[in-house]
Amino acid sequence: MTAYFWDDPIAILYIIIAFLVLDNVWAIYLLLREINVAYKAHKVPTVISPYLPQELYDKMRVYKIHKGWFTIANTLVTAVIMGVLELYLGFYAWLYGVAGQCAVAKWMEHEACVSVIFVLLLSFYLWLKMVPAMIYEKMCITSVQSRAKPSWLMRICQFVFDLIVGTAFTIAVVVALVFMFLALGPYAPLGLYGQTLILTFFILLLIPCVIDPFMGKRVPLESSNLRTQLEQLTRQVGFPMRQVYIIRVHDPNTGSNAFFYGCCCLKRIVIFDTLLLNRGKRDLAELSPEEMGKGLTDSQVTAVVAHELGHWRHGHFYKAIMAFQVHLILTILLFAAFFSHGPIYQAVGFAPGLQPIVVGCLIIFGFVMTPYMTLANFSILSMTRCFEYEADRFAYRLGYAGDLGQALLKLYADNLAFPVSDSCYSSWNHTHPTMLDRLAHLEELRR
Repeated sequence: MTAYFWDDPIAILYIIIAFLVLDNVWAIYLLLREINVAYKAHKVPTVISPYLPQELYDKMRVYKIHKGWFTIANTLVTAVIMGVLELYLGFYAWLYGVAGQCAVAKWMEHEACVSVIFVLLLSFYLWLKMVPAMIYEKMCITSVQSRAKPSWLMRICQFVFDLIVGTAFTIAVVVALVFMFLALGPYAPLGLYGQTLILTFFILLLIPCVIDPFMGKRVPLESSNLRTQLEQLTRQVGFPMRQVYIIRVHDPNTGSNAFFYGCCCLKRIVIFDTLLLNRGKRDLAELSPEEMGKGLTDSQVTAVVAHELGHWRHGHFYKAIMAFQVHLILTILLFAAFFSHGPIYQAVGFAPGLQPIVVGCLIIFGFVMTPYMTLANFSILSMTRCFEYEADRFAYRLGYAGDLGQALLKLYADNLAFPVSDSCYSSWNHTHPTMLDRLAHLEELRR
């Protein structure tokens, strides 16, 4: 029975379709729970009512319900119905055949070239599939946040730039992937693991040089009451004050935030200027009406930094890296077990003996390994939520529980984050516990 299942393309096809349907049905069920909570939460929670007016809360609630039903409908149509049809009708094998027919020159018949054409055609198809949903979301779902709309010329230039950069990056990745698999043969999954390690290492090195400037401009923290409080805090826990940075973000709509990352001499705490009261500006005339009054007081910002120092003190960065490595190794081992199995390719429409590298990666990572990916995602989210509670406890032990609680309330109101969430939905979708859960946890610590 086992051998029959493993070697039967039809059985494998039905199992892949079942994985796809069950995974999306589970996501829809969780979203229904979240929508149900929003339907019942008519009044703004008492704890956040000083920061969040009932009128604004009602708009956020309507937006969340509308967006939830839209997501469910879009998931049913594009992910479930169209996804099942794509698998059952052999869409990916057909599209790869079309890519092969586009190889009009002899040199284009190489698998790397055909794979590039296939990925570009698939990207265009996926974009077309998303267009109706994007139009509906833009035209029919009223956003709570008012954002300045760029001119049409700026939008077109941005679209062209993204298209060129995205296409160049896609071509480079696909070509490198195909040639690596062809060169390493059965050891290709090991090479994939090595590439991921190298990429992770470079990302850690490039965050200060590339990602920080992309988010905004690094500015010094001027002599002020906030700097004095932060110096006292960092001195107390032994964290170098020179590694605490303020980023004046380019986009004023960027959410108020602060985060810790890095290790050794690369560790740092980054504070967005949107976290500071009135963006830390003395001249309020420079602020837009939407920015007035947003941000935290100095003591509340210090409490947030104390929370981030909790991540550093408890080694959450190292723990996250180790957890990612375990997840990566398990992923590569499962991928290696499935990648060379011919019936999987036959299940999605390929002739016996034809096993394109790029399609294999797409089918295995995108469909075959869905159960593992879903459970791994849940495990990682559970870990990060535990990290948040641990960092909150660290801030509490430093005496910042009250200020941290008030900071959480103000941040949720400033970022227009709906404060009520279903616990089950949050466990499967959120990296952080809900605001109400974190407040309850801080209150328990203070008893």
